[in-house]
Amino acid sequence: MRTAARPKALVAAWFDFLTEPQRGLAEQLQAAVRQAVPEATETVKWGNLVFGVDDTLLMAIVPFKGHVNLQLFNGSQLPPGMAPLDGSGRGSRSLRCRLGLPIDSVQVQMLVLASVALARRHAAERHQAEPALPDADASGRDLN
Repeated sequence: MRTAARPKALVAAWFDFLTEPQRGLAEQLQAAVRQAVPEATETVKWGNLVFGVDDTLLMAIVPFKGHVNLQLFNGSQLPPGMAPLDGSGRGSRSLRCRLGLPIDSVQVQMLVLASVALARRHAAERHQAEPALPDADASGRDLN
C-alpha cells in the first residue's frame, strides 16, 4: 500500500526542483520564517512551500523565473508601509525577492510575525463570537 510522503521529505524534494539561484533565495526565506515562528508547519501545496500556524495556512514561498515571492495570504490586512508588498484584491500580498540579491531577514521576520499575530487575533475573535452550547435542554435534562 502506498503512503503519503512525509512532510520533511516532501519539502526537501521541493527544493530539489528549484534552480540554484531560486533555491538559495528560497532557503533564506525559509530560514527567516522558521526563525520568526519556529512552531510553523511546512508542506508543499499548489507547487509552493506553504507555512501554517495553529492549523491555518498563512504564507508560501513561490518561485518565479527572475524572483521568489513570500506570499502572505492575509497580506491585504497588514498595516500599510511595513514593506513594499505586491498585489491587489481582497487577500494575498507578496514580498518580491530578486534573484542574486540578499533578503532583508529582519523585514521578512516582521512581516511573518505580523501575519501570525493577525491570524491569531482573528481566530480569537471568531472563537468569542461562537455561541456557547447549552448543557441542558428546555426541560432541564442534562445533555452531557
